[in-house]
Amino acid sequence: MSFLWMLWLVWAGMPPLLGAQSPSVSTSDPQDPYAELSSSLEKAIQAEKKDLEQLTKGLEELKQGQSTWARELQTARLQMSAVGNLVSLSSPSLEDLDKALGPLKQTVEDAVARVKALQEKQTDLDAQLKALAEQRAANQSRMESVKIRGDELPSSRTLSTQLKEADELFKQKEKRLKDSLAIYQKLMDDWSALRDESTALLDQLNKRIAERKREELFRRTRNPLLGLSGTQFRQDLDTAAALITQALQPRFWVDAGQGLWKAGGVLLVTSLLVFGVVEWLCFRFRNLCRAVLARKDGRDRPWFLLTMHLLSRSLPLLGATVFVHGYTSARDLYDTSVFLRSLCQILLLWLLSSWGIHFLEAVKENFRPDRFAFVVRRIRLLVSLGRWLFLAYVVVQESLGRSSALLLLYRFALESAFLAWNAVFWRELRGRLADGAPSWMAARPWVLHVGMGWGYGLALVGILLELVGYALLATLWYVGWGRSLIVGLWVFLFYKCLHEWEATMRTAAVFAPQAEKDTNGSFWWLTVKVLWVVWFFAGTVGILLAWGAKQALIVGFFHLLNTPVPLGNLNFRFLGLIHAGAILALTHVGSRCLKHFVKNRVFRHSGLEVGLQESIVSVAGYVLWFVGILAALNALGFSGTSLTVAFGALGVGLGFGLQNIFNNFISGLILLFERPIQVGDSIEIDGVWGEVRKINVRSTIIQTLDNASMIVPNSEFISSRVVNWSFKDLRIRRNINVGVAYGSDVELVRQTLLEVAQSHPLVYKQPEPSVLFVDFGDSALIFRLRVWTTVPVCLQVETDIRFEINRLFQERGIEIAFPQLDVHLKTASVTGGDGTPSFRGHPVEDATSRGDVHRVKDAGSLNER
Repeated sequence: MSFLWMLWLVWAGMPPLLGAQSPSVSTSDPQDPYAELSSSLEKAIQAEKKDLEQLTKGLEELKQGQSTWARELQTARLQMSAVGNLVSLSSPSLEDLDKALGPLKQTVEDAVARVKALQEKQTDLDAQLKALAEQRAANQSRMESVKIRGDELPSSRTLSTQLKEADELFKQKEKRLKDSLAIYQKLMDDWSALRDESTALLDQLNKRIAERKREELFRRTRNPLLGLSGTQFRQDLDTAAALITQALQPRFWVDAGQGLWKAGGVLLVTSLLVFGVVEWLCFRFRNLCRAVLARKDGRDRPWFLLTMHLLSRSLPLLGATVFVHGYTSARDLYDTSVFLRSLCQILLLWLLSSWGIHFLEAVKENFRPDRFAFVVRRIRLLVSLGRWLFLAYVVVQESLGRSSALLLLYRFALESAFLAWNAVFWRELRGRLADGAPSWMAARPWVLHVGMGWGYGLALVGILLELVGYALLATLWYVGWGRSLIVGLWVFLFYKCLHEWEATMRTAAVFAPQAEKDTNGSFWWLTVKVLWVVWFFAGTVGILLAWGAKQALIVGFFHLLNTPVPLGNLNFRFLGLIHAGAILALTHVGSRCLKHFVKNRVFRHSGLEVGLQESIVSVAGYVLWFVGILAALNALGFSGTSLTVAFGALGVGLGFGLQNIFNNFISGLILLFERPIQVGDSIEIDGVWGEVRKINVRSTIIQTLDNASMIVPNSEFISSRVVNWSFKDLRIRRNINVGVAYGSDVELVRQTLLEVAQSHPLVYKQPEPSVLFVDFGDSALIFRLRVWTTVPVCLQVETDIRFEINRLFQERGIEIAFPQLDVHLKTASVTGGDGTPSFRGHPVEDATSRGDVHRVKDAGSLNER
């Protein structure tokens, strides 16, 4: 601030000196402005002297601190030299490499922090030097102005002396700043070199640790149990006692807290606050899940409710585990902080074992608790006891190291105990099955053999690996199977949940309206398919992580899926196939949603014809499908040239084997644009009435009056005659014929028919109904009633009119004619001696026996007279 103040004083006070005719300066008393300016300048000089003293003091402290920083650099380089020698060994101990990793990471972090601080200090000094240079240039300019004016006043000479003194102060400050900058630049170079060297050494150490892990994993060593001695046990016990004594002292925890504070600082406090918020959200979500579970009935979706129950019970622990792992990974403290590394392992162990215990409890409560309850009890006891034993194993390993004799003996005891548990468990299970096995197990005896083989194999393989010298591989064997069981548990639960969801969707789709089936059904179908893909890849990644796969391996796995496989001129990728399938699925759902949106939102109150709306909606769907197919082909690796060749081959195919398909496709487009038939039209084709439901790419769906669906190729509507009863007008004239008996009052018949037609609400008044006297039939007078109505209700109108005609004809005594049969019998005038009919002495036959029957053909009933 003193620099800016000085600059302001100079710029604000000097203009009166430069302009003699300035109105702000009184010509009668010229001494006052110089005296006031001199006084202000004196105060600025005193402030600059204080700044100079501070700069001098800071420079001295900086020179004294050079020795301290030199010792720190020397210590860091000695440490790096030791690590470099360890890395250069042909077969260094993996435990020594792990121990060297933490301090080296701390050295890298310290060097990065020092370089950053030095850069900020350099930036600040550069800014000060720049401002000082501007001040000095302005001061020299004012000195030249005073010299040119040449006033002989005492205040003017005093002002000139003060300006020279200020310039000298500026020179001294500039020298101090440059000296400080040079020291900082030297420190910057040293710490930058240390940072680069330590980073390179850290990369070498990480690679060396990875190599040693691979070597140790498959390198056979001498049986570690044979090399154990009492001395090693005593040393381990003494070390453990010392660690316990140290842990009981408050100073130990104070130092641990200070170390965490040094590593995190303010970020640690912020992280703790974030941790509190995360735990609060987990508890809130757990209470919400419990409320939902209390309202749900578990009979329809038991596995979904079990999964929610399992997740809700472990939410607080899951939040704590994820947070601690995330904080440790973000700060890269897993290898440098033994406390955080142990905490991560303990939380993960407790979380995985809790999932197993809660799952077994839920199975016992909800799924046949009486059957094999002892199996659930035995496994639950194994998991509950095992997590405490493994907790102790983690503590011993982090305290005494992996090569500790006490740890080796403890691990072998755990392996032997697990083998003994298998022997007892499977023997008891076989005994219970001998008394009576369930029907499903009796039909599948191999299930028991597979379970026994897996249990004994898991225990025996680990012990054998331990005895032959593959200790690290044995540890990975047990840990990998333990994690795989938990991953398999969640994979199984999500598999059952997705199956339940699909079953629920199928049940709901049966009763859903057609519009919801076209839109919501497609959306949920895509959601389920995406979840199945996510389930598969998540399970795969989970199994890889369970067996210790690192990020590079997982990235390599997906890189392998994206590796191009040349097929002719195409580069085929497995991920490309997945992308193409995803694009087509999205296109399918997008097409359904687009059609639903355009039809029910855009054209909702447009007043356009239904057929025109359907045509526009169908064309929009075709355009979207065309774009989606092009995108899918591009994802598969087809370039523009490949697509040109493909479409050329398609044209050749159309010329030979796909003529009918292409003909129907073009006919479908003609139907959509010319619209001789539209969706909703009532048509008659080959004597069959039906309503047009949908015009597809190849065919048209027609729903007959019997609710049967006719699939008619589109070309039939172009090349054949089709009767469209609702092409331009939905009105239709229907004819109803009725025959009355001879002798009926024809005028009464006419009036009755007109009365029936005019009283029906669905018959048009204009054109008005009419009655025609059609013909004189064999046994009836034929009348024809002509009425106008609409196509959708024409059959119902005809039925109603016939019912009403029959009722009124009965009331008014009008007889409806029917066919009659006259039978004439010719009897003989003279009877023979035997009583048989005879005519003039000759016997005759009955007329009916000769078939002398006259039939009257007419519509109606049959009567004998």
